[in-house]
Amino acid sequence: MDILEVMEKFPDQQACISHIEEVRWGDTPRGPHCDGTHVGRRKEIAEGRLGRWNCHDCKVTFKVVYGTVFHGTKIPLQKWFLAISLIMNAKKSLSSCQLARDLDLNQKTAWYMQTRIRAEMASQESGVFLKGIIEADETYIGGKPRKKNKKTDRDDAPKNPRGRGTRKTAIVGAIQRGGKVVASMMERVTGRELVKFITHKVKQLKDSVLISDEYTVYKEVGKKIDHKVINHSEQFVDGETHTNTIEGFWSLLK
Repeated sequence: MDILEVMEKFPDQQACISHIEEVRWGDTPRGPHCDGTHVGRRKEIAEGRLGRWNCHDCKVTFKVVYGTVFHGTKIPLQKWFLAISLIMNAKKSLSSCQLARDLDLNQKTAWYMQTRIRAEMASQESGVFLKGIIEADETYIGGKPRKKNKKTDRDDAPKNPRGRGTRKTAIVGAIQRGGKVVASMMERVTGRELVKFITHKVKQLKDSVLISDEYTVYKEVGKKIDHKVINHSEQFVDGETHTNTIEGFWSLLK
């Protein structure tokens, strides 16, 4: 959903609250403290009390945003929704300064929102599972080392090649065709670590297919899941067998 759709669908605070209530509760509102269903909407007294409920079981008042990323905020929910849209749709990193300009906020407020949204996204990712056609690949993250002052020191410095064999940080990723992507940092990309990563993230091993390049460490994973290989020294696509989706993700990440 882009920012124009967000502004049209959620023009005010009440529209945002109603959407969260529908997503979180559906047709059965519940008290967040006791999970009781004996609740009633509280009569609105002022603008700041929109969306407040009474729980008749534990005798407390609450809002639907209790325990969410929006809990305790004084920032209008529409700006939160817009921030989520901007962060999700940004192909490259979105700075807090840019977010502040887009939403007419100060930089510290934008940074606070950005940090909470990204933390929530990271916590949700821990419960992501993949199935179906899955592509796996690895990449290496890290800038070039700074050059030494003396030429002799530069000549003696060990080389840091690109790709496999580099001293950069290894990131292994897997993406479900038409679905979500997961990634994890590894000190060393080994068959054992790959098996642990794939078996932890793939929900239905028997009904799924893993596609990778010809890197030999993926052979260990092939013992746990149907495994197809695309040999990049010969071709990049063989019908449905390719790793273009995960490689596209790496290019966006970098």
